[in-house]
Amino acid sequence: MQSSSIPGVDVDVQNGIVNAMGAHAALYINGQECDARDLLMLRPKDIEKIEYHDIPTGKYAKDRVAVNFVLKQYRYGGYVWAEASQYTGYNKGIYDASASISHGQDTYSLFTGLEYSQVRHDDEETKELFDFSTPLSRQKISQASSKLDEKYLQLRYQHQSPKNYIITKISLLDNNMPYKQTSGNVFSTTSNRFDSRISQKGLSPKLDFNGEVKFDARQSLDYGLHFTFDRNKYSHQYDEGTYSNSIDESENVYSFKAACIYTLSLKNSTFTGELFHYHNIWSSNYSGESVLWQHLWKGESLGFLSYNQQLGSKINLQARLGIDWLRYSLHGVTDFEQVTPRINLSLQYQIPRGNLLYSFNYVNPNYGMDVINRARIDEDNYISLEGNPDLKKGSDIITYLYYSQQLSKFSVSAFSEYDFSHHYVTDNYTIENEHLLQSFINDGNTHQVSNIFGLSYGITSRINASGDLRYMYSFLDGDEDLHNSNLSGNVNMQFYWKDLSIKPSLNLGQKTLDFRTMTLEKIPVNYSLNLSYAHKNLYLSAYINSPFTDRHIKQRISTRAYSLYRDLYSKTTSQYCCVSLSYTLDFGRKTKKIETDIDRDNNSSLLQIL
Repeated sequence: MQSSSIPGVDVDVQNGIVNAMGAHAALYINGQECDARDLLMLRPKDIEKIEYHDIPTGKYAKDRVAVNFVLKQYRYGGYVWAEASQYTGYNKGIYDASASISHGQDTYSLFTGLEYSQVRHDDEETKELFDFSTPLSRQKISQASSKLDEKYLQLRYQHQSPKNYIITKISLLDNNMPYKQTSGNVFSTTSNRFDSRISQKGLSPKLDFNGEVKFDARQSLDYGLHFTFDRNKYSHQYDEGTYSNSIDESENVYSFKAACIYTLSLKNSTFTGELFHYHNIWSSNYSGESVLWQHLWKGESLGFLSYNQQLGSKINLQARLGIDWLRYSLHGVTDFEQVTPRINLSLQYQIPRGNLLYSFNYVNPNYGMDVINRARIDEDNYISLEGNPDLKKGSDIITYLYYSQQLSKFSVSAFSEYDFSHHYVTDNYTIENEHLLQSFINDGNTHQVSNIFGLSYGITSRINASGDLRYMYSFLDGDEDLHNSNLSGNVNMQFYWKDLSIKPSLNLGQKTLDFRTMTLEKIPVNYSLNLSYAHKNLYLSAYINSPFTDRHIKQRISTRAYSLYRDLYSKTTSQYCCVSLSYTLDFGRKTKKIETDIDRDNNSSLLQIL
């Protein structure tokens, strides 16, 4: 992980995640949403400016923090670009290529690539305790291996004029995991050899249409339509001694999203109207040991009115009020419907070279078919997994205070947040006929307090140091009561010399509580180094992660019916190096590099959690 020069903002380069103010930051390129991988493909000389919105308004009103990269606009010319990234320590490669050509207000581009990984011999040691009528303990010592291949293709058309900005994308994603195999020895009442094998395959075409219309200097309309189809197949095979279990699933998922945002900017205020609709249809067939057909549709419609008012020279007030209409229908189960108000209030006070911000948010959760289902499948000879379509209505309250200020060469930020979730969904373990059933329940509440203090110091124009200290307290109050407190932090340095940059990073160890799985996880210290060289159209980098340390992750689940203690060592979390090389060949007049924002998430259901 690397930190930006803004204190409290962290950029995880390898996983493409940007965090700010204790949450994920929304990323935009020319006002259109993207992800961190897209940003890595931009040349610095193509970026005109970077907008950082810690109090987002207008089209960004739905985000806690928004970062918009505004690119230079070129009228003629094009480029051909290629990038290759190869990992050592474990076998992984990412190979991408794109071409783009611009003519007047129109730009046409093609992006394609593949990513593969093959991991061998991840070590795992697990101890389990089942509270049967005669308590049973089980120990597993195993090694896991996996292989993954992804291929993707995108065709893109962009039209940009003073009053209209249109982007149309057609994408195809083919992902294939031939196997994820775990083999080893299990010791319970007897000693046996076990073998677990999971495979999955998916094909997903996507169509995206986004645009912005500027009626005049004060009014604009942003809109988007997104269609996705996912064809997924899964297989799970488990063998232990004389026990054998096999389950297959095939499913079709249809997704539709629509958005419309109107913004009116006045002298000292901004008015925004927003409409969103999300619709998903899942159709799944289980075969093998579990035979079941399931059909679920889920729709969520949201409407918001936002008003941002500047009160004098130092105070800014924003109110965003809305309504959420959520409903879903699972075949053979009573339909679910929930109408919930949405509230977002924030007050900003400007201080010399900084600001104070208070925000209050009231929202509601919703779930997919991985939770809302009637399927019951056996993971092994003692544990079965089952969905729960009869969950209660839930709600969340998020409130926080944020401070930031520039003090000479120092940048300081502080953040304090309280999150409360009513009827939060967690795993639920029950004993049935000397068998453990793992399902879902949302009878309880969760509380979480987060505090972050960040500091950045510009030592020279070429050297920057930053870091933060974080404290978090988490409490689950439900059928099971769990507590966790954690103190952690990060330290980062950035050195620049001509075309070379050096960025060492240190992440302190942490202990986290995952409310959903009720898992306490202890993550050890990590350190990394990122070296990069950029000259004209050539970019070369090397990312080295924890080269001298085997990082073992400890996990613990402790409930009345079931306890688990796990020691994990994965080659993907330490002792690896990623070397990347990219080159751009420009022709004609130089043209900007088109951001490649293929959505590579797979919309799927129950078996994917195995």
